[in-house]
Amino acid sequence: MYTQTEFEQVKSMLKKRWWITALPTVLIGIAAIVLFVVGRLERSSQMWMVTAALTVVAGVYFLFLYGVYVHPMHLYQKHIYYMLNGRKRETTGVLKSFAEDATDKEGLDCYALLVNIGERGDLEDDRLFYFDVHKQKPDMQPGTRVTVISNDTMVADIMLA
Repeated sequence: MYTQTEFEQVKSMLKKRWWITALPTVLIGIAAIVLFVVGRLERSSQMWMVTAALTVVAGVYFLFLYGVYVHPMHLYQKHIYYMLNGRKRETTGVLKSFAEDATDKEGLDCYALLVNIGERGDLEDDRLFYFDVHKQKPDMQPGTRVTVISNDTMVADIMLA
């Protein structure tokens, strides 16, 4: 389900997002330092306000873009890494349900997937997994016997048993 090529693409996107976030922040920070030094050399009593404003703008810009642009991609890169290289386990059972609505699982959008591993279908034998929203949903109906390969509760692959 996950490939090394996909990991490399996400890694490249993350690097691009870091540049888009960090470069303007550094440039605004350098401008603030230059204006501070110029203000001190000219003994300006108001240049510190411009320096403070630029510092606040740089900080807000960085924190906002990191939170909504960089961090989610970092989480997804880490997720793909775990799906490719992490310790996986295999669970075979009967598919009970596949959620239609996405939920948040550790910062990733996922569909909840319920598999019953028992012989009699008891509720205590239900196992909850999370399927990546960015992947094609498998065409499996409830009641189908499936094998789920997972890392923790995140699905790395799912196939008919």
